[in-house]
Parts: sequence; C-alpha cells; structure tokens
Amino acid sequence: MLSKVLLKKDWKQVSLLWILLVFLGVVAFTVPAWTQFEQFDEQIKDARANSVDYGIPFEERDRLTVESFFDADSSIAYYIGDIGSVIPLGPVVFLFVVFSALMATSLIGAERNSQMSDFSMSLPFTRTQQYISKWVLGASGIVMSTLLGSIAMFALIATSRYSFLLEGTVFKSVVIVLYIALIGISLFSLALWMGSFGGESISQTAWSFVALIFPLGIIALIQASAYVFTSLEGLSSWLDSLYNGVFIQVVSPLGNLANLTLYEFVQSDSEWQDFISISIPSSIAFIALSFWLGIWMYNRAPQENNGRFFMFNNWLWFVHIIIVVCIAMFTGIMFTTFTYEANSVLYMIGFVIGAFLAHLLAKRLLYRFNLRLKS
Repeated sequence: MLSKVLLKKDWKQVSLLWILLVFLGVVAFTVPAWTQFEQFDEQIKDARANSVDYGIPFEERDRLTVESFFDADSSIAYYIGDIGSVIPLGPVVFLFVVFSALMATSLIGAERNSQMSDFSMSLPFTRTQQYISKWVLGASGIVMSTLLGSIAMFALIATSRYSFLLEGTVFKSVVIVLYIALIGISLFSLALWMGSFGGESISQTAWSFVALIFPLGIIALIQASAYVFTSLEGLSSWLDSLYNGVFIQVVSPLGNLANLTLYEFVQSDSEWQDFISISIPSSIAFIALSFWLGIWMYNRAPQENNGRFFMFNNWLWFVHIIIVVCIAMFTGIMFTTFTYEANSVLYMIGFVIGAFLAHLLAKRLLYRFNLRLKS
C-alpha cells in the first residue's frame, strides 16, 4: 500500500515541520520535568522552614527524608506529588495540537492551495494510497517525538535526586506516555480527515477546530438548554455521564484528554484498570474510525471544488442546519444569564435572534464565500 515515491513527495512538504516536531518534543518532555524538580526543591525547603503551616510536627521536620514528602500515606509529612506531577502532559499535548494542524494542512490544504493536488491525482496511485502515505508520515513524527522525548525525560528522572519516583511506577509511566502519543495521533488523524472537507489550508484548520470541540460542545449546549426548561435530576445525571462515557471518548480526542487525570491513574488501582480497559481502547478506536472516515471521504471529495471553504456541495444544507441550531442554542443560553434564574422566555428570544443571525452567517460562509474562494 505504501509507496516510496509518495513518501518522498510528502516528506518534502513537511520535512521541516517533522524535524522541528521531534526536536521540540524532546524539549517539551524534559524542560517541564526539570522545572518541576526545581519546584519540588522549593516546596520541600519551604515545608521544612514552615513545618507548622504544613501540618508537620516541629520535632519531625529535621528527620524527614525527601522521599517522605512523596508518600501519600504519610501522616507526618506534607504530600507534594508523584510521577504524575513530573510527566509534562500539558506542554506535550499543546505541541501535538499545533503540529498536528500544521502537518495536516501542509499535506492536504497547502497542496490544494498551490494546485499540487491536481498533480498528485495524476500520479499512478490511488487516493487511498496517497492518504495513507500522508497519515503515516504525520503519525511517525508524533511517535518519534514521543519516543525520543520520553527517553530523554526518563533518563533525566533516573539520574536526578528524585529517581525514587520511578520505583514501582515505571510501567504506569510508560503506558501514560504511550497514551499521550495516541492522543497526538488522534489529533493528527482528525486534522487530516478534515482535509476532506476544507478546500484549502485555512478552511481545513477551521473545520479541524470545529470537529475537535463539536462532540463535547454539543453536549454542553444541550445540557445548558435542558436546564432552562427542566430540572429533572435523571436528565441532568445522564447528560453529566456523557462527558465521561465511552462514547465521547471514542468520538473525540478532546474527550479522551478530559479524562486524563494522572494523579488518579498513579494512585488508584481502580482508576488505572478503567484507564487500561476503557481510555486506551477508546483512543485506538477513534484513530481507526477517523482514519477510515478520512480515506472514505478523501476518495469522494470533488477535485473540482479545490479552493472552496467546504468541498461537498450536496451537504451544505446539513452543515447550514447544524450551524444555525448550535449558534441559536448558544445565544439562548447567553440571554438566560441576564437574570439570576434561568428564564425560558429569554432563552427563546435569544434562540430566535441567534438562529436568524446564524442563518445569515451560514449563507455567507457556505454559499457566497464558498464560491468566492473558488473563483
């Protein structure tokens, strides 16, 4: 299925981004870990100097070892963290969000901007082969970035004064790092899939952002709208459960990220079992789903619509409805904030106003602006 010719062509488009991602991956894994060690030093120093404020018996403060401050079961020391505090989840995921969008738009959107996609389609390769080549190249960058970055991070921890944090947590730490890589691949798979919707790089980025927030966003809008009209506890608890449910983790990398609580995974065996049995398979399922949908839609994207904001003219009406409904609900919710208690009348007024404005916006964005981009 893979072709060296396609890989070389795609490599020329993203080689600089790929190399920069790997380099910054090492930085994102190691610098925050080193900074966290410095913070641990300050916390321990302050806890010993002001032991009473931290609930540490005065007579015990000089006898406490560094390890004592990392013992969650200690009754005499102030607990300051564990290996989950050292693994830099935020910086690495932010790096993957940015570079997933950049690489995906370079591989599809930028090709359409420069008319290189016409040349690509004339090559003796199927669209499926072309899509797989692009996906492999982007995913390999995330894997290599995670691999080299995590090795450097673990080496830094192992040679530091806090090497004891790895005792009994090596397996969990490695699995968590691999899961972060899965989230990165999920983000890239989503952005590449959105290349089938957007006819150029800016629209591909816009649709990637919409697709990222849509699953959680639509639940939040429905939940807030439901609160205006009903206070049924059953409905409330059901909507709350959706945020942490398997479904949202399968259809959204943001849902997977929202459920990533490193402290609970490290400290709780039950949370760890749920993580292994639910979160990881859910992330893999999203990658497989977005990869399949990406190939399916990339094969059906009309080449003549390159340059347009939205590639599938036959689906414009459906996207139009979604835009109108979502903006209308959001506006209705905003109107209810004018009073102390939720007001259904204000919600309906805001809903109607929002629907009208969203209709005008959607007409301009999906029809007039869409044609103007093409021309």
